[in-house]
Amino acid sequence: MAARVALIPWIVVLAATSHPATWPALSSVYLTVDRRLSGAGFDPFEDSLGRRAQLTQLRPPTILAKAAASLSVLTGGRIALGVGGVVDFLGAQHTIGGYSAGPVPPAPVPLWLGSQGPRMLAVTGRSSDGWISPLSTYLTPQAVPSRQQLIDEAALSAGRDPAALRRIYNVVGALGAVRGGPGLTGDVQSWVDALTDWSVDLGFDTFIFWPTSAPLPQLELFATDVVPGVRQRVRERRGQR
Repeated sequence: MAARVALIPWIVVLAATSHPATWPALSSVYLTVDRRLSGAGFDPFEDSLGRRAQLTQLRPPTILAKAAASLSVLTGGRIALGVGGVVDFLGAQHTIGGYSAGPVPPAPVPLWLGSQGPRMLAVTGRSSDGWISPLSTYLTPQAVPSRQQLIDEAALSAGRDPAALRRIYNVVGALGAVRGGPGLTGDVQSWVDALTDWSVDLGFDTFIFWPTSAPLPQLELFATDVVPGVRQRVRERRGQR
């Protein structure tokens, strides 16, 4: 399935997670709306691999950093690292004695932060390369603008351009004739309409689909039907072709 999805030209990022409470491997896939359409000034990732919301309790920082650096070297810089979970800060920095580092990644590995509270949202704006929003069943679209504002204000206070941060929404739901399930449910057109609104109106440029049933068929339908529809609608809404 991963190979089939990766060959679809609309998909620019595939995601993997090590969160213990998630569905089986490859349970999500990204839709990246081209940020050139919003005037952000840079392209989306090409054929990228995402490691989303790696829990720091399960991944010691130095080991996680080494793994990300190694994957970046192996893939030619096609890795972005997502970090989430509660972190206890015990020192000014992590150190490793007597360690010789391996090859240096071809470029800095982008760091996306999963955050929700005011303090971590401020850290996201000041220091990260992107915001991974909580699941849409936890952070509803109505609650998004206040979080985006906190990130923007923190970025500006640090002398950064808020548009330089990727904005990622975790969308839970199911495509097709599903009734009463959690999250976003409905046919392809209803998904296209909703994700277009969330991109244009809420400022998200990337969506992670978390299917609540039949993950593999759902991901393939999302990749082949929803993704190109959303990208086209976003272009139309922004008056660009």
